[in-house]
Amino acid sequence: MMIRQPFLKVMTLFGLCLALALLIPCCAKKPKDLASAPDFTLKTIGGQEITLSGLRGKVVLLDFWATWCGPCKESIPHLTQLYKNYQDKGFELIGMSMDKSGDVEMVRRFVKSMDISYPIIMTPDEVARNYKVTGLPTTVLIDKEGKVREKIVGFNSAIGQQIVARVEELIAEKP
Repeated sequence: MMIRQPFLKVMTLFGLCLALALLIPCCAKKPKDLASAPDFTLKTIGGQEITLSGLRGKVVLLDFWATWCGPCKESIPHLTQLYKNYQDKGFELIGMSMDKSGDVEMVRRFVKSMDISYPIIMTPDEVARNYKVTGLPTTVLIDKEGKVREKIVGFNSAIGQQIVARVEELIAEKP
């Protein structure tokens, strides 16, 4: 029994088209449903009140850290430079200290010794739970519309470069 060659060509072409039709939707990048960042109103160690929702229109980086955390200490000079470079471009960085709330003076001394220029908050456990902080440091990037865009646990130079790139991308986005 002999199958005609034109029929095989048509069936092969049909099979390829069918495969492409089924694969293309899977390859298309679908926008994620982004979660709103849990709001909070807290005071910095300097007494300034910060409400996260009041920072809408800015890209916000929340840095969950502690004085006893080695990678946190390594990240601080990088974050300080990031803050200096972008604070006048619609960027805000808030240090979310996970040290015990009774250690405010120790945190103040640490902030001064590290020359940290961005606001520092003594983070209540509830806020850390709301952001699902499981390790330190944890960096949470929030876009201009108040949506969590990225959460990064840990720090090294590659992560530092990733954070800078993401901050630049988010600043460049039009709301």
